[in-house]
Amino acid sequence: MDKTSSSLQILEKRTFTLHLISQVFNGIAIGIILLQDVILKKTLGGSNFQVMILTFLVSSSFLFSIYGSELVNRSRSRAKTILIIGVAAKFFLIIIPLFDNPVYYIACIAIGAYLDALLLSIWNIVFKHNYTDKNRSKLYSYASSLQTLFVVLVTTVTGYFLDINGNIYKLIFPIAGVFGILVYWSLAKMITLSLDDYSGKDKVHKSHYNYRLIKDIAILPLRNTVRIFKENKAFLRFEAYFFLYGMAFMVLSPVIPVFLVDDLKLSYSPISFAKGMIFHTALILVTPIMGRYHGTGNPTKFCGYVFSMLALFPLVLVSAKYFAAAGLITNTEITVYISYFIFGFAMSGVTIAWTLSSIFYAPKNEVSNYQAVHITLTGVRGVFSPALGYAVMKIFEIEYSFYLSAFLFMLGGIMMWKESKKLTKN
Repeated sequence: MDKTSSSLQILEKRTFTLHLISQVFNGIAIGIILLQDVILKKTLGGSNFQVMILTFLVSSSFLFSIYGSELVNRSRSRAKTILIIGVAAKFFLIIIPLFDNPVYYIACIAIGAYLDALLLSIWNIVFKHNYTDKNRSKLYSYASSLQTLFVVLVTTVTGYFLDINGNIYKLIFPIAGVFGILVYWSLAKMITLSLDDYSGKDKVHKSHYNYRLIKDIAILPLRNTVRIFKENKAFLRFEAYFFLYGMAFMVLSPVIPVFLVDDLKLSYSPISFAKGMIFHTALILVTPIMGRYHGTGNPTKFCGYVFSMLALFPLVLVSAKYFAAAGLITNTEITVYISYFIFGFAMSGVTIAWTLSSIFYAPKNEVSNYQAVHITLTGVRGVFSPALGYAVMKIFEIEYSFYLSAFLFMLGGIMMWKESKKLTKN
């Protein structure tokens, strides 16, 4: 084994250790806040419109990802910048207990989400440069499975305690904030190990960000997006089809809390069991398999399968209402659990594709820029998709939002399949 290979193995091992630690912290934090929309509806008495606003703000926060890539990569110390943004983001979870008000609650979660989004694309620098092509998907899937295990445990326990006292969120959200800060501490450690050609520290004045730099951070990401799509038409098509999946996912975001609470009359425990134990058990079981199947090649065929599979989720979930009304079932919870197992099975593939697929299209020195474009488009669809789901629910019936979601999932899958066949022919 040559010296370079030995160094890469040591780097990969150190990164994987920190990655595992970060995912334990992240699993705890996510497990606590996973029911944030249900808490707004059940404990704080939020209206359907307020639930939609929360989902809209959280979804649209991804728009800021493209600026985070520029901000971090142009800083004198990426690790320090990551920590500053990370602490600021989680600070808003820590102060949630100060006021018992739906609007304040929405504002804290939304501001934190917008700051979190600034750092989303930075993870891909680590995944690209600290992991080898051979092991990237496999190691990512192992770390993701560990995170999921903690999400399962924490979400299930959180739901149980929320049924005892709905106001316990005031105690556990600050805990989530602390663990969230530890996640970014781990990321900062990993980024210092990266072997990419980082040169931002040489471009920034030692004392402050000047006007030209701030202007570049604001404008260049938009120019980069246009440039990337002009230069890489395959990536443009991939993102267009991924956009359909994202719309389908976000159409349901303001609808599901209303459906579970108002239509199915579920308490916190079955909701947390479905969103926590059932959904994430499927993730744990299937993610390592999906990681191997995703591989390092073109991701379009893989996405075609998982998007099409996702179309079953809204159809099975909405059937719980029909089966109960027809007297075919007496316990709607079973159908909800089945739907969330299907959801988790398919999302185990989507999670890997969402995180790693842009790496296939990106030149070595533009990994974070490509992922920033990918994440920012998540924010673009987040601007209107939750409102679309809410509008369909209000104008027609709540069931039609589920039908629309299933159609968009299937359309995205079909287009990905067609793209994979086109690439095979070429």
